[in-house]
Amino acid sequence: MANKSIQQSQKNGDKEFVIAKQPQNKGTVLKFEDTPIGIRATTQIILDEIRSVLEKIDEGAYEKFLSSLLSANNLFVTGQGRSGLVSRTFAMRLTHIGLNAYCVGDATTPNIDKGDLLIACSSSGSTHITRYIAGLARKSQAAVVAVTSHKTSPLAQQADTVIELPVQEVRTDYKDNGSIQFRSTLFEQACLVYLDGVILSLVSRLNSSEHDMHNRHSNLE
Repeated sequence: MANKSIQQSQKNGDKEFVIAKQPQNKGTVLKFEDTPIGIRATTQIILDEIRSVLEKIDEGAYEKFLSSLLSANNLFVTGQGRSGLVSRTFAMRLTHIGLNAYCVGDATTPNIDKGDLLIACSSSGSTHITRYIAGLARKSQAAVVAVTSHKTSPLAQQADTVIELPVQEVRTDYKDNGSIQFRSTLFEQACLVYLDGVILSLVSRLNSSEHDMHNRHSNLE
């Protein structure tokens, strides 16, 4: 089996393309039989990958996360790179629904304290700066939620609640299984959709109206 490609055929209109997971040290490639892959087929692959992750999420951890968000005095988000950008979109929506949310590192972010909550996003759960920030939050007696692909990671071990998004990534050693997308792309996509789902649940529980959310939206733009 180690010397054989793992192939999956999909249709792109009337043409067929093959996703090939290559043998050892060859990585993942897209092979095309007649034509370059179209955007509809490409996005369908991405949507299928996101769905495969979100179908496995833990509802119990989700409910615990919601309770933590609603009971916290202040909410802080952190993450590095694209995970950090996803965390910032979450903070923006939390503000829109009337919660006190801040992005770690911004000049206007206040101190974190007991009764507050830090949401830390990291696919690997090993990012040094994210772990360091989680450690500072714990020292201040704030609660920590880790959103990660690895429930046994160092970041997860620092957290009160772990949201596992079980992504299988194709890493730099080019394993034969996992997402066909580069590095942690699938985690970031699944994280964005998951956190948007959290926002919708909070909107319902807080009885937030579109009018109220619109009034809290920035008007300096």
